[in-house]
Amino acid sequence: MKNEFENPINNPEKQEKEISETDLYPIVNSPLQQRYDRVASQWNSEIYKGTRRDDLIPLLVETSGMKDGMIALEAMCGTGLLSAELEKKFPNSKIYALDFSRGMLNAVEGDIHKIQSSILATPFSEHSFDRIFLRSALYDLPRRAQTKALQEIKRVLKASGIFTLQTYFTTPETREVLNNIVNIKDLASGQYQDMGKEFPRYFATDKELGKWFAEASFQFERVQDFEGVIRYLRTKEMTELGQSMWVEYIEKLSSDMKEAIKLRTEENGSLVYNFPGVIYKLS
Repeated sequence: MKNEFENPINNPEKQEKEISETDLYPIVNSPLQQRYDRVASQWNSEIYKGTRRDDLIPLLVETSGMKDGMIALEAMCGTGLLSAELEKKFPNSKIYALDFSRGMLNAVEGDIHKIQSSILATPFSEHSFDRIFLRSALYDLPRRAQTKALQEIKRVLKASGIFTLQTYFTTPETREVLNNIVNIKDLASGQYQDMGKEFPRYFATDKELGKWFAEASFQFERVQDFEGVIRYLRTKEMTELGQSMWVEYIEKLSSDMKEAIKLRTEENGSLVYNFPGVIYKLS
């Protein structure tokens, strides 16, 4: 079993300074990185199950057309649940799991190559991978950085390769509200980093995603829509004051908007809502 971290970020302060001069998202977003380090031990629990949607992993693998002996990357891997499935299903393949959170990588199990790095500047050569997977994480980047992440994935994907993406999206009607719900929570739980006049994390509309795919020279197919079930208060990430800020914003939403995001209250008092998601196959 491999426990080492290959190609770690040795000098994040230096890299942040260099990248900021090009007006790009810093390679290390320290508050978000620290948040994922904190929640890594809970990430595979029932609390985050509705966000992860692990039941979609078999569909992601099937959509990719992965075959034994291929080289695959799970980008922004979290605890590497998809990587573990690939290792089990394709024992002669070489599997890489990349994430910027050491806490998350510590939770990756199996004979998998762990890479601590940003998706915006990976340590891989061009055309390294037959298959690349990214599930429920692209939106952790600001809007202007997501296009760069897609371009980086295109760079390291083989010409004949397949990129399978599972992500959440917004509609023109819900874009502002759903992004506010997420980023108010981020502010209230102390993982906020001021990135200028935009959301630190950004959930694009499906139209925006299609535009970004084209800009990165991807052809793409919409495979399946799904919904995530989000339970923020159960995660206990927010302070009591932060929770009250978040709840106040939620409660002031219009009835139509509450209906659009399927807002409801569970028996334990947690506010729950649905987030639309989609799986894409890109080549």
